[in-house]
Amino acid sequence: MKKILPIIFTSLSLPLSIHAWQDSFEGPDHNWEASPNTTLAVVRQEVGIPAEAVSDGQQCLMLSGSKGHAWNQLAIRKDLLSKIKSSTSLSFDVYVPEESLPATGWAKIQVRIYGGQGNSADFDITSELELDLNAEGGKSYHFSWDYAADPAFDQDIYWGHIGIVSIASGGSMAPIYIDNMQLFNANELDAELQTDAFLLSDKWELIWNDEFEGKKGDAPAEHWRPGAIWRADGTWRDSTLAPEEAYLDGRGNLTMRTRYENGKRLAPYLVTSEKDTYSKDDSITFGPGEEGIYIEWRANVSQFKAHAAWFALWLFSDNPYTGDAALGSEIDVMEYVPFKGPNYSLMNKFNAAIHIRDGGKSVQPPQPHGLVSFDEKVWNTWGLYWTKDIQVYYLNGEPYWVNRNKDYISTDDTHGIRLTIEIANGDPANGNKNHWGHAVGRFEDNPESRLPSFAYVDYVRVYRKLAE
Repeated sequence: MKKILPIIFTSLSLPLSIHAWQDSFEGPDHNWEASPNTTLAVVRQEVGIPAEAVSDGQQCLMLSGSKGHAWNQLAIRKDLLSKIKSSTSLSFDVYVPEESLPATGWAKIQVRIYGGQGNSADFDITSELELDLNAEGGKSYHFSWDYAADPAFDQDIYWGHIGIVSIASGGSMAPIYIDNMQLFNANELDAELQTDAFLLSDKWELIWNDEFEGKKGDAPAEHWRPGAIWRADGTWRDSTLAPEEAYLDGRGNLTMRTRYENGKRLAPYLVTSEKDTYSKDDSITFGPGEEGIYIEWRANVSQFKAHAAWFALWLFSDNPYTGDAALGSEIDVMEYVPFKGPNYSLMNKFNAAIHIRDGGKSVQPPQPHGLVSFDEKVWNTWGLYWTKDIQVYYLNGEPYWVNRNKDYISTDDTHGIRLTIEIANGDPANGNKNHWGHAVGRFEDNPESRLPSFAYVDYVRVYRKLAE
């Protein structure tokens, strides 16, 4: 029987700074340049501005535009090149009074980061904050953007600017108030979270686990139930659902196999919960709770090489795609989508993401394309530390993604754990690319060296943090 290692405490006292740059507009010089027909001013609470406009200190930046049409460049900041290059993320607080909004239609605040080596911009990327036109008396928002995750972003630039744009279906949308602006590296953490050693104390308890002990060939424990079974034909995407392709190896591991047999693409899809398929009594679900949880998986994908297939360690709630993370989400801790083409390889990279709207609203790690490098030839551990305020994603004890954006952190407790293999063939009309954008062709056309493909899971463990 495998031994679960005891939790040992490592004491680290001094936090590391995560902010490359921060401005709460407490001084007289704000260094923002006004665009034409725009007025910028540092204002204080006692001069009659709304109290909600100031989120840090006593002052904030007021932006007023007078163009009166849909698009208005309100302000530009040109002196942050080194901070933009050394950071991954931008955040600030914004307050929009009710009287600044159009009566009908829509309104947004758009943030631009653009830069280049010559006179013209080599990239120009944007992120938008949608405003609520029905917010009586005005509304405060927190904007957070992992801009380095945008594939177009390039650190190799000689100049870089940040711009703030108001865009609405009518009216000038002014004034708006900006405060507590920060550029930071989202992968840097306070010292106690630099590794998963924060777990190593008596402040945590193991609340659920599966070590996959049992006889060779046995099915996994019954809490792993077949998922995606609502289709009458027993298929999901381009595979035939095959729970029997997940079995114990007799050495404390779960084997998950995918293969092409008798004209069928067989793939296992295991879940601990699934809304409308299993009752609450037959389900095992998790959420951050009041104190936080930590989930850890140990897996091996060295024998998982089939193009058009992918293996994933993830969580899925009862209501993941409402657009409101508080109601649930899809949390992809690790998706391994092996592909090796003539120009690039994904064999040593995995994907991670959070989805709160199917096909739409999502967030990824700040690494280019959201792809994290790893050694796919050996066993690796993936961990998720999850509270109401932060999600930290670990690879072999070190963080690869720190999500501080509360708009994407679910507080819902209906997230079931999923261990899955899925198949998505390439579309011949689109260069044999699948929905990941890789020219994978058909699963059954993989050479014998790739089929069958195997993924192995050593354990899944869930810890709950104890109340102080």
